Amino acid sequence: MKWIRTLWNSPAAAVIFASTLVAVMGVSLISPALPAVQEAWNISESQASLLLSAFTLPGIFLTLPIGLLADRIGRKPILIPALIVFGLSGGAIIIISDFTLILVLRAIQGAASSAIVMLTVTLLGDLFTGEQRRVLIGTNAAILAVGAAGYPLLGGALATFAWSAPFACFLLALLVAIPGITLLEEPNRDGINSNSSIRKFLTGPTSMTPFVILYLAIFGIFVILYGAQLTAVPFLLANEYQLSSAGIGLLVGLPAVSMGMTALQGDRVLRVLTSFQSIALGFVSYGIGLAVVAITDSIYVVAGALLLFGLGQGLAEPITDTALNERAPDEFRGSIMSIRTSVLRLGTTIGPPLSVGAATVIGYRRTLLISGSGALIIGAGWFMVRRL
Repeated sequence: MKWIRTLWNSPAAAVIFASTLVAVMGVSLISPALPAVQEAWNISESQASLLLSAFTLPGIFLTLPIGLLADRIGRKPILIPALIVFGLSGGAIIIISDFTLILVLRAIQGAASSAIVMLTVTLLGDLFTGEQRRVLIGTNAAILAVGAAGYPLLGGALATFAWSAPFACFLLALLVAIPGITLLEEPNRDGINSNSSIRKFLTGPTSMTPFVILYLAIFGIFVILYGAQLTAVPFLLANEYQLSSAGIGLLVGLPAVSMGMTALQGDRVLRVLTSFQSIALGFVSYGIGLAVVAITDSIYVVAGALLLFGLGQGLAEPITDTALNERAPDEFRGSIMSIRTSVLRLGTTIGPPLSVGAATVIGYRRTLLISGSGALIIGAGWFMVRRL
């Protein structure tokens, strides 16, 4: 496969993918451990959930300054320290005996994670071009899907031994940072004016409309993913089908399978569709999948609908990264991708309470039906506009 040949020829790509696999641990590895944390610390569910909120919130505000700094001083001087901070702040939690301090460490770790997530995609845009870039961005999305599907199983298993056991996994980031010092390439910045002002780009002749649309798409993708699929669907499965945690985890992991398989075909998709058409079809697939989950009474149909949802994720999420990378000037790529990560974090933070709040009023089925209908209308409407 093309991406395997690239990994063989480019150790930098291997470091980037390993960094992605580390960064995605932050939420998916810890979520299954929350009940064990609650019991060990004798705290409420909402207090235990602060382990996730403390991790995601800093990225909303800090990613853009980090991106601006990366455009000025380079990618590697930020990525390697971010990996080290991520590993040490996460691993240190296993020896901390104060819950407030644990939340502080999670906030520090979350800021480092946002830098890693932003810089991995930025580096793929810096170091590769054309078809190779598209293939590797799709592969990066597939790796995210593998982590999203596999880490909850690992985190849940480790938490049966001790609430703190999953946090030891974060030390693996150090094993990525150390070889990254020598293997990771700093993009060639010859001819790039590091003193260029992004304000000139924003107010210059380049149309900002595609960027605004892509950022809105990213926001919608992650509101739907974290609000509908990762929050509303599990509650529906527990309440309506009385599934165990293991059964819920298995079904919620299904979209990652079809998402990963679709993301690997991103280059082929873009030979047939424009990036905006692919994203629009992704929203259509989201909509149909969520609507079917909302109206069916068959667990097998739910499984098929979740696979369809994952297909939409593969058509939408990696393509937004590809489109942003291809439109971003080299000297501003870090800043542009940092906005993407801030918007992503905002969507992941808003999605769950939005879905839960709606469900308290109208129930989870209607919440999913409204979410699906909205995604379907947006996707189908935008696809037709782009075709015309």
